Amino acid sequence: MALLHRSTDYTHGPHGQLLVELLLAMAITAVMLPALLVGLVASRGGKAQQQQRLDATTLSKEAYDALRIVRERGWGYVSANGTYYPTLNGNTWELATGSATIGGFSRFITISDVYRDSFGAIASSGSVDPSTKKVTITVSWNTPQSSSVSATYYVVRTDNQVYTQGTYAEFIAGTNTNTQVTDPADGRVKLSSNTKGQWCLPSFSSATISLPDGPPVSVASYADPNTVSNANKVFVATSPLSTTSIKLAYVTATANTDPPVPTLRGIFTMDATQYSDAGLVPVGTGLDNSFITNKVTYYKSAGGKTYALLATTKTDKEVIAILVDDGDPSNDTTNNGEFQDYVNQIYKYMTFFNTRIYQGTATQDQAPYGAGASSLAVHQDKGYVLSGGYLYVFDLSTIDTKSTTDGLDMIGCRIQLDGSDCNVSTSRVRKYNAGGTGTTFGNESNFLSGCNDGGMVEKFGDNDVYPIAVGGNTYAYIAVGAGTNPEFNIVNVTSVPTAGSVPPIADNACGRIVGGNASWKRISSLDFNSQNNTQETANSVFGKSDGTRAYISSNGTVDANNNGVADSDQFYVINTSNKSSPAFLSGSPSTGATSGYYLGSGANAQQYPRRSITVFGDSRALLAGIDGVSDGNNAMEYQVLTISNESSPAYCGGLQFSSGFNDMTSTVEADGDKYVYLIGSGAGNDLKIIQGGPDGPFLEAGMFESSIIDIGSSATFNRFDVVENLPPQTSIQYQIALADQVSGSCTGANYVFVGPDGTVDTKFATGSAIPLNNDGVDYENPGQCLKYRAYLATTDYNVTPTLLDVHFNYSP
Repeated sequence: MALLHRSTDYTHGPHGQLLVELLLAMAITAVMLPALLVGLVASRGGKAQQQQRLDATTLSKEAYDALRIVRERGWGYVSANGTYYPTLNGNTWELATGSATIGGFSRFITISDVYRDSFGAIASSGSVDPSTKKVTITVSWNTPQSSSVSATYYVVRTDNQVYTQGTYAEFIAGTNTNTQVTDPADGRVKLSSNTKGQWCLPSFSSATISLPDGPPVSVASYADPNTVSNANKVFVATSPLSTTSIKLAYVTATANTDPPVPTLRGIFTMDATQYSDAGLVPVGTGLDNSFITNKVTYYKSAGGKTYALLATTKTDKEVIAILVDDGDPSNDTTNNGEFQDYVNQIYKYMTFFNTRIYQGTATQDQAPYGAGASSLAVHQDKGYVLSGGYLYVFDLSTIDTKSTTDGLDMIGCRIQLDGSDCNVSTSRVRKYNAGGTGTTFGNESNFLSGCNDGGMVEKFGDNDVYPIAVGGNTYAYIAVGAGTNPEFNIVNVTSVPTAGSVPPIADNACGRIVGGNASWKRISSLDFNSQNNTQETANSVFGKSDGTRAYISSNGTVDANNNGVADSDQFYVINTSNKSSPAFLSGSPSTGATSGYYLGSGANAQQYPRRSITVFGDSRALLAGIDGVSDGNNAMEYQVLTISNESSPAYCGGLQFSSGFNDMTSTVEADGDKYVYLIGSGAGNDLKIIQGGPDGPFLEAGMFESSIIDIGSSATFNRFDVVENLPPQTSIQYQIALADQVSGSCTGANYVFVGPDGTVDTKFATGSAIPLNNDGVDYENPGQCLKYRAYLATTDYNVTPTLLDVHFNYSP
């Protein structure tokens, strides 16, 4: 009999499926249960942590309220850096050192310094502000988790004091420089009343001097920019003829006096008959006395010596440098007018050569018709000379090392200009062709009007030069004279040619208008009148400091083509913003200038400006010359123009001087006084002086310096505020000086005046935060000793700014 066996499959069917699901559920539970348990615990702990944070925030706010109460009791209770905790003492809060534990929380307050930058803003470093503290309140706990909350605040000293200055007695104790204190009942600081000469109401000073020989040809002057203790220096070229004995007159005029006192300090001559002792005549110089002086200027060397520079007709010494002041006051003596202390070192010279280094038998350049150097100017350590329609540049930096037989060093090659010298006898013009040297000139050509424009003989190819620096470039503005169409040139003299230049310095193309070096040649020109048969010429040029304008005098009134219209005007404002394209402000050479020019009305149109022009800022231009028309009308030989509206320059005043003027120069003294020196062209040869200044009841600028303010102890000065009255076109700026006592007194303290950045180079425009500085040197804040300066200015001389009150906020 067979045994029956029943087999059961547990992996299939309903029963097997249940087993699998059971196993899966157990697995999921094993995975999820720990997370669920942790989440449950975390949830319960998070609520606890949140409660701890809320409690900590409450404790932090309580600490802040406690700190505020402590601060209100006095700055000294919160001024010391450290770690503290608030604690109740009776019914008020105090700060105790360290931290405190409160119900499982640790609470403390950190007090630290605050730094400010030079502008007074809070910064990570800089000067410590003793009137501000940084406060950080921290509350921490360890359960259920370690954590903390913190908050940062700044507390500021509020028990400040204010010092006010505003009464007459307080202001009158200060120092006025071109300012005045008025209204005794309520002190006010204003600009001083104008007692100086006014530009538009000019008058000759009673001070004058008769110059030797002459008539004088050219004048230049120098005023010490740093002090009025040193007299102004005036240099006059006095030799219009080769036979004129005296070549230079050296005059000093007292500074900061009205009228100034001119004194003839000496003369330069090689004429032995002019010396009191034959032994004083310089020997071994190779220089005779037979030359004409065309122009004079000056140069102050790095060694402190002052030289008068003469442009002459000598073919081998076109520029002569005369040492007039060796910088040693002990040598400032004269003997019968001679420079006694400069014997055997009385001059140095420059000769023109066609190449940069004059070696061996290098040929000397010479102007045609013996005109020599027509004009010269100095800029920085270089001299710029015009001759025969070319510009030459020479080095002045080594002048102190040169002997009387050394030549001043020429720089680069000569630069070709427009213009040709004119032969007064034949009315023909010429100049060098490319490569020409010595006396190898180009062909002559006829010149209209016989080298004469009616006002002055136009024998020079170029009349005047004005070097100017603009950015990293240097330019020379040229007033072009005879024998050419353009009346104005601009020359780029930025890069001196070398052997590696293109073209190289020894090449005939070096410095030429066509093919010359890009930064060493004439780059542009302007013709004042392109109509046929006109006769205009530029006599003098003056450049605006930013290089955007050239101011040029010309020979107005001449009508060579007889069309009833003057060929040129007397004065032009030329737009030189684009150095490659100078232009009238409006108009063209074919139509003439339609704005930016001046041609006097009536008799004043008959003034012919000579080679002289002076411009003061954007407000005044001065012209000097002769009355060139003999018709009974009497022009003003000295004319002042208002150019504040540059599109329409206008006459505002002038003076008559029957013999006319050959030249004019000006100086601005260290205290702002302005003087014009003119040289007459007729008998008497007088040096005339005119003081110029604001045209209104007030001076243009002044400074008020307060008396010493001693507040009794060292304090932090936070800010100052002013009450002022500023009509249009007026301003007041300020500087502050704070210092520590010296030997227990503010009298001997060192006062250094600074502006908002803490340096002497800036000024406050109005009331402002006062910069901090606690380095123990010069300006100090905190400090005990205070002074301030107010700088008042106006461009409308009929009104003045007024300082009424000054308030200083400080923390004792």
